[in-house]
Amino acid sequence: MDTRGKQIKSILPKIQSDNTSASVNETFQNETLRPILKFQNEIILQYFEQFIIENKIEFVLLKHHLKVTQINNLFKTNIQFKQFYLGLIVALFSLNDFQFYTQNKKEINKRIISMLIERLCSQIENIK
Repeated sequence: MDTRGKQIKSILPKIQSDNTSASVNETFQNETLRPILKFQNEIILQYFEQFIIENKIEFVLLKHHLKVTQINNLFKTNIQFKQFYLGLIVALFSLNDFQFYTQNKKEINKRIISMLIERLCSQIENIK
């Protein structure tokens, strides 16, 4: 593993998962994406809070199901918002991870966005 990869892996949290019957993309999700998203969680939440303030979205006034809808809609309709989050995750890839990502970009991007939506929705009560 390259030096960058070793340094990145050393700071990421260890997450247990059973990859015995997983596809290559699922293994990548479990071994690479999940630790990165967990590590970046505070920034993921902070950026979302900053984004809703800057865009004057009255998020705290919405009912729970409308908050979930709002989060989903932002990822579907706001390309800059979506691209920022993708960059936040891809920036912590090792060289090997990045090579795999470039070969499977469409599928991996879908997984990243899905995981980000799930992460934000599961922490709605923490968003101010």
